[in-house]
Amino acid sequence: MSPSATALPGQRGSGAPAMSAGADAAFWAAHQDFSPHSTSASPLSPSLGLHLSPTASITTQSSINGGTPPAQTPQSEAGKPNSTGGQKNSQKQSANDPSRASVAVACVPCRSRHLKCDGGVRCSRCRADNVDCTYIKSRRGWKGKRKNKEESGTPATLNGLSGTEVAISNSQLSSPEYSYTSDVPGMNQLSPTQGLGVRPVAPPPPVAQLNLNGSARLNRFGHLGPETAVQAFFHYFYNSHPFCLPEPRLLDVFKERHAPLLEYAVQFIGSSYIPAIPTAMYKEALDRQVNNGNYPRDAWSVQALLLFAIGLHAHNEVPRAAQIFSIAQNLTLEIGLNRMEFALMHGENDPQLEESWRRTWWSMFTTNGMMTAVNPGVNFRLKDVVSNVPLPCENNQYYSGHIPYPSTLQDYDDSAFLPTLATFSSFTYLIDAIRILGKVFECARLDSTFEYHAVDVVDQDLCNWRLHLPPSKTDIVNNDGHIDEVLFQAHMVNAGSTIMLHRPRSNLGFGRVEGVNICVQPGQVLLPTQTREIHTAKCLTSAENISSLIRLPGQLLHHTPFFTCVVVMASVVHLSYWSFLVPDGRDDIVKQSIRLDVGTLQQYSNTWPIAHVVLGQVRGVAHTLFNSKKAMSIHLWSNIDQGDVLRSVIEEGGCVPQQQYAQLIAPMLKS
Repeated sequence: MSPSATALPGQRGSGAPAMSAGADAAFWAAHQDFSPHSTSASPLSPSLGLHLSPTASITTQSSINGGTPPAQTPQSEAGKPNSTGGQKNSQKQSANDPSRASVAVACVPCRSRHLKCDGGVRCSRCRADNVDCTYIKSRRGWKGKRKNKEESGTPATLNGLSGTEVAISNSQLSSPEYSYTSDVPGMNQLSPTQGLGVRPVAPPPPVAQLNLNGSARLNRFGHLGPETAVQAFFHYFYNSHPFCLPEPRLLDVFKERHAPLLEYAVQFIGSSYIPAIPTAMYKEALDRQVNNGNYPRDAWSVQALLLFAIGLHAHNEVPRAAQIFSIAQNLTLEIGLNRMEFALMHGENDPQLEESWRRTWWSMFTTNGMMTAVNPGVNFRLKDVVSNVPLPCENNQYYSGHIPYPSTLQDYDDSAFLPTLATFSSFTYLIDAIRILGKVFECARLDSTFEYHAVDVVDQDLCNWRLHLPPSKTDIVNNDGHIDEVLFQAHMVNAGSTIMLHRPRSNLGFGRVEGVNICVQPGQVLLPTQTREIHTAKCLTSAENISSLIRLPGQLLHHTPFFTCVVVMASVVHLSYWSFLVPDGRDDIVKQSIRLDVGTLQQYSNTWPIAHVVLGQVRGVAHTLFNSKKAMSIHLWSNIDQGDVLRSVIEEGGCVPQQQYAQLIAPMLKS
């Protein structure tokens, strides 16, 4: 390797002058072959950026070529000469050049050799030795940048040979070349060659992360330093799907390299919440590992595949999400995660780890139900799998490590016949809501095995789920103002299941909203078990319940990504209802509900691509309906004198059945 290609601490790159204050004369003599016309601006190394003074600059090309001298020789910080020799040399120079009355600081070559310097653009000693004569601001024995508070966030600059200024800014320090690591060294970095590499040193916190009193300021995720994908995962996503170990424990697992595939998946989900972190690199790493089968056949990999499938669906890669989830299902049954013994055998006598394995099975079960509802490529395969895994405990118990003796699903089913109302964990009510959702899927079958009264039985199960909730599980918001995200998810599933059961049997037709084909089942009209008006009313009530979930305090991003699809179900109900002539005084209410649905999808579209796509569909249908209703209204009023029957319909429209209303208006719309 040529000497010019060697990266030295004070060297900018090939052909650039050295800047180390500790270089000797041999070094300067060996680097005389500069390229004065070079315009390359190679990026600064992190070590160089940390050793440059924010106010120091290196001689420009004009200085190197002996051109116009600077207006003033660099001064020391105290504004006084550095040495007696510098004063004498300054006095000699002042006799010939009044503009240099004194030598405030010696040049780098003279200072590095502890020799006297007479100052000037090129001092006499540098001219005699034929080396560069450069100056830096004196720091009384400067040994590198001082890490004080005032300069920690100031970008360092470098004037190269071409006079181009290159700055190291905070944005460069947060680029993929530097660090997305969390507080644990040696993790969360993608190597340029393979997988996750190691970048042990994170950049120093910028000045914006210091409080006014000088203390360190935590980022929005409650950590020091830059925001990371792992921190975003636990801040936004984890509380909705809490099956992985809590944050401190999981970071230890990553540090010990026990679950590399899970580390990818956590970063894939977390990076979706931080626009500055590219999500594609984590997805590509996951795809490569899964396609090659290069991952352990254990429960850590089940957790990783489950997270990957959820993330892919939220990113609108629906077929790939179904494929990954199928792999997760196969691995789940292969290792026996559906058996109670698995947690005991692989829990290492650690109650928290045992609880994590139980939660992993039940999360596979609940996610299977939700993905079946919104992904046509997924079947509710785990619904028919026999399992004796105990029920999960409350989240606060899990996070603290104080795990009680677990209850069973049989305990939950028998609780209605106890003398007092029993209370189970929020996760338990979500599991039961998913079980009822599986019965809704059965009611959608149109083969000969379908029984007519099954719809009423499932409708009864949905009502019982709501009626038997204890008071502590009716209110989704805790006393401290935080939302129980798992309980939120349970109420969300119940409302969505009600819409899926009743909408095909209601008056809410599919024709006007067929443009919305994501997150909803294909349009089919089924026989009603009650009057269609009752089915319609139950759909509208469930859609309003979903609107109530939207209006809860807190950020929407803290909810599960599957809430996007449930909002789509509500919007389809509202749009279908609005496509008819609603009773007087209700039109504006329905329009506000549609605006709420659209606004929610707009918020999710900034994070989840599937929301962006379905947002366009919902807006398109709403726009079409709005123009249609507007044109119909104009046509009605322009033909108001055509007959007494039509006038009676307009005046008493709230009392006229919708079918008769449509029959009267249809000929007018065709005219």
